Formats: sequence, C-alpha cells, structure tokens
Amino acid sequence: MKRNRHSAEFKREAARLMIMDGLSAPEVSRKLDVNPSLLYRWKREQLAEMDAASPPHAKSSPTQLAAEVDQLRKQLAKEKRINEILKKTVSYFAKDE
Repeated sequence: MKRNRHSAEFKREAARLMIMDGLSAPEVSRKLDVNPSLLYRWKREQLAEMDAASPPHAKSSPTQLAAEVDQLRKQLAKEKRINEILKKTVSYFAKDE
C-alpha cells in the first residue's frame, strides 16, 4: 500500500480546520481523505508549535485568567445595560412618530 506524503502546508491547513474552524477530525478526514488519527497528531503538533511561538509573558496563571474573566463579565454586564437603555430610547422615540 502506497503511503501518502503530505506537505507541511497541507498538515497546517488540516490542523487549522480543526483548531480555528472548529471542525471535528472525522469531518476533516472526510473532506481531505486523511485518516483521523493523523489529523489528531497534526493538531497536537500545531498546538505545540503555536504554544512554543507565544512569548513567555503571554502565558497567564489561573489567577490572572480568573481576574480577566471577572473583568470581562463586568464589561459584558455594562454593555448589556447600555444596550437595554438604547433599546428603550429607540422604542420611546418610535412611539412619538
């Protein structure tokens, strides 16, 4: 049986479909006609490569991440309040017409 040799670009693109586009390995396997176990390996290698490429200071501790999540939740709540005020304002002015 002939073994297919896949280029590095092909492997990166296959991994990107799973990582960035959220496709499952079986979906990508059907699209690209590649064994899912290869896709899992390529994905793992791509994630390791991406992790190694990120600067050390970009890696956050769990407490830093929790603080960021808390801050983002507060920001989201504020944006939701603003959105509600704007909706009420629009409906108020729409009644006057």
